[in-house]
Amino acid sequence: MLGRLAFFLLLATLGLGAAALAFDWRVTLPPALADAIGWRAGMSEEGIVEADTRWYLNDAKAMQLIADAVAREDSGDAALFLDIARKLNIPLAGGLEAAALALEAREDSLETQFADYLAGFVSGEGETLAGLGGAITSDLTVYGDIRDIVVEGGKMIAGEDYSAFILGLSTVGLAATAGTIATGGGGIVVKAGLSFVKFAKRSGHLTAAFAARLTRLAGEAIDMPALKQALRRVNPADPVGSWAALATYARTVKGARLFDLLGKMEDIRAAVGTAEALRILKRVETLEEIDDLHGLAKVAGKRTRGVMELTGKTSLRAIKYTANVLQILFEYVWALVLWIAGLLAAVALRVAVSAWRLGRTAWRFARRRGGARLAATARL
Repeated sequence: MLGRLAFFLLLATLGLGAAALAFDWRVTLPPALADAIGWRAGMSEEGIVEADTRWYLNDAKAMQLIADAVAREDSGDAALFLDIARKLNIPLAGGLEAAALALEAREDSLETQFADYLAGFVSGEGETLAGLGGAITSDLTVYGDIRDIVVEGGKMIAGEDYSAFILGLSTVGLAATAGTIATGGGGIVVKAGLSFVKFAKRSGHLTAAFAARLTRLAGEAIDMPALKQALRRVNPADPVGSWAALATYARTVKGARLFDLLGKMEDIRAAVGTAEALRILKRVETLEEIDDLHGLAKVAGKRTRGVMELTGKTSLRAIKYTANVLQILFEYVWALVLWIAGLLAAVALRVAVSAWRLGRTAWRFARRRGGARLAATARL
């Protein structure tokens, strides 16, 4: 009987834990029910991320991460872990914090930034954030897309090696420009995301697997034979006619899936910062990962890469599930205590009942023996 009781109590406990994970009860439990059973109100998404990050980061580790970044002169990592330490109220030595801030300031030379901006505008390439700024500006003014379409498209028509990635995305970018004009600015986010991806590819921050997937998406959006016909009508001596030919073709592009993806990528860049977004892209290989990162970046912001590195998780959903497990194990430990107390109470009750029965039996036995002795004495 006792073994069965323990078994069913254990099954009930495991079932409750599985249901909490499956239905995300910590977040979605109705307030009335939560009050009735004493369930604590769920933390905010930002609080969940902070709590999960703090689980993997103590004061000593935070200082070591910043010190290592300063030692190798990695301003990105130094600023990242400094921001995380501040957010989690981890105390830092003043000298270490000053060294991290000095690294960031050293990269802000106005002369260097301006030169890189111009290079990025003209060629779409560069190694710095200023270069990316120039590349994005050129794409937003259509110059960048037309430049890349003419260069890579010319190679394609001539039978030379060309970048299907750059040509495909630039063509989609031209279509986004047409959409921007028609919607009064609705395609600006997509254009910025597209320029960011092209820059990431040129600067070596895009994985081959992810670039291949983007190329396939762009290929689904464009009609390559029609594009070749449009490119043959491009004449540098007739910029107006050339633009008309390309704009007419751009209206045939069907890039809804790609537009959505590029919009999310620009949201990620805006949330985490350009330098961090480039580093994060080095980890991305599938289109689905962008959806995960999009949700995490909206909550963690500039600390996203640090959260990923410290926790090993790339989605907010994974962090929330972990938070649920930790709450079950630590914050709702009373449930486990009650289960153990119930089991011990059952054991105690069983022992008490057995002791009472044993005592009653012993008393009856002693009483019978006493009666028998009295009877024997009386006969004598």
